[in-house]
Amino acid sequence: MNVPKLRIVESRVVVRNAFTRLPFRFGVVTMEAAPVGILRIEVEFENGARAVGVASDFLAYKWFDKSPEKTPADNVADLLQAVRDARAVYAEIGFDTPYGLWFSTRQEIESRSLAWGFNRLGASFASSMMERAVIDAVGRQSGRTFDQMVRDNGLGIDPAALLPEVSYKNILGALPERPLDHVALRHTVGLVDPITAADKEADAPNDGFPVTLEEYITIDKLTYLKVKVGGQIEEDISRLQQIADVVAASNRPVRMTFDGNEQYKNLDDFVALVEQIKSTPALCSLWDSVLFIEQPLHRDVAMASPLPAEAMAAIGKPLLIDEADGWAEAFFDAIALGYAGVSHKNCKGVYRSLINKGLAAVRNRAVGREKYFLSAEDLTNLAVVPLQADLAVVATLGISHVERNGHHYFCGLDHLPKREWKDALSHHAGLYEAHGKSGALKIREGLLDLRSLQVPGLGVADHPDLDNGVPEEDWKFEMLETRP
Repeated sequence: MNVPKLRIVESRVVVRNAFTRLPFRFGVVTMEAAPVGILRIEVEFENGARAVGVASDFLAYKWFDKSPEKTPADNVADLLQAVRDARAVYAEIGFDTPYGLWFSTRQEIESRSLAWGFNRLGASFASSMMERAVIDAVGRQSGRTFDQMVRDNGLGIDPAALLPEVSYKNILGALPERPLDHVALRHTVGLVDPITAADKEADAPNDGFPVTLEEYITIDKLTYLKVKVGGQIEEDISRLQQIADVVAASNRPVRMTFDGNEQYKNLDDFVALVEQIKSTPALCSLWDSVLFIEQPLHRDVAMASPLPAEAMAAIGKPLLIDEADGWAEAFFDAIALGYAGVSHKNCKGVYRSLINKGLAAVRNRAVGREKYFLSAEDLTNLAVVPLQADLAVVATLGISHVERNGHHYFCGLDHLPKREWKDALSHHAGLYEAHGKSGALKIREGLLDLRSLQVPGLGVADHPDLDNGVPEEDWKFEMLETRP
């Protein structure tokens, strides 16, 4: 297929505030409100045609940069500055293919971020925002879905330019024959989430949505869970026993993943938790159900040396990088250290995940088994643009279960302007349903319906109204401190 060349002629970012219905603790911070950044670009093609593309994501504090000396306000300011840098770099580059724009700008975006004290993971976020907006614009101009653009390489993806051992044929061979129609939802059990009715706070929301894990398993009929562990063995074991009891009482075949969220400085500390789990009879079935362990080691040490063979044998589960996946070749580097998996998240990059899918296929063929893999993670992804764009990529990658909990911590579609949640209900009726003041994610038998995401662009039928948001230069972190 003839791959279009285009350039950026205009870009704009606005910020909206989203407030939780339940507090969410991850790592060292408890979140009750968060800003959502929305990027809009206008592109011009070589033939003079123009198109608009959008990308959006949480400006997640204390995830991209967990440095204790930086405040949440600092974290958001850093992300916004990184996106400004990415917009400027893209504007300077001139005409290129969609993939060419990403490939030729990613190192300069990273260099600029590092120069003023940010990190590679944050730079990847900024690069990915531009990358996604370009993909969306190209799809809208051509009338093609993301899946179609991938399968006919209408984006000009050249994986060998990044990893010589991976060809585009390797990527295509690793994808399902067609995009997934449905994906299983993997519900995250956060560190302060209520497990049973006894854990409910007196002021727990009464909004018609589940609150406890017990309720979620019963109502949504979940078959996958993601359990966060906090690095305190006694507290973790007690909480895991609660979770095991709820799962056993549900009589459902639930599989799990564990997320260490960088809480461990060395793998022996995580092994101590594993050994305690194995020596607790009530947790045997729970441990047997665990598929993989996500990012137990802090990113400062996770990629510093090979994983110790003795510790890996004691754990007996594959390890996956998430926060340590800070640069485009990180999965390649991680495999050499003993890791088997890497998380897909749109906020780290779409092309990166496609190339990682091809790399996993190449390495699996070399070892003769399915050892290397991608998981789908992105906890607080919210409707419409962030959620749907990510799910559209997951559908093409063919990942069968995906971490999602934005619908748990936030109240349905209430964070959206009225026109946008109405459009979502109308044009993505398989994914959402009317609920309360607006709408909600539709979960049936633990599954999400992805079929409506096969629309021109990157999974979203209707663009958001950027006039309903605060220009990024006028937004202040203090705006999150007062609920509307």
